[in-house]
Amino acid sequence: MMAEPEGRVDMSINYLKTRKGMTMAGEIVLCLFSIVGKTVPVNVGCYIIVPLAEIVLGIFMLIIFTRGLEKTSFEVHWLFCDLLRAVTGSVILLMTSANCFIHLIAKSAALITGEVFGLCAGCLFGYDVFLVYSMIKSKNMSTTDEVPPGQEEQS
Repeated sequence: MMAEPEGRVDMSINYLKTRKGMTMAGEIVLCLFSIVGKTVPVNVGCYIIVPLAEIVLGIFMLIIFTRGLEKTSFEVHWLFCDLLRAVTGSVILLMTSANCFIHLIAKSAALITGEVFGLCAGCLFGYDVFLVYSMIKSKNMSTTDEVPPGQEEQS
């Protein structure tokens, strides 16, 4: 097994210290807590696949962004993929957690805890939508503000 270069580890840690990195790590942790809370009660079906899918997609996107692969692979627009992941995660987690919270509130305290974590994760995904949208908007503004070479700005 080869040792990982020191620069990659530092790059990953530095990304996790950013607002976007902390948000993605928080989403993964809240989804994990939601899964644990939803699986403790026996014989209660409460959409465990939703936070599980969001964990898998979140880890995948976190690897893409911590390694800087979005800057080298131009076949896929990674910010739009992340925006799609965050929008679907927010909407689906909020809907399924609220549904289970309302209909199964008397079942167990662990289920209530799992649904509260699911609702919190849905809100954090909503914040992530705002962050990604701001990043996309700032990138589009920076590219449209530039004057093409050979042309002068008109007043």
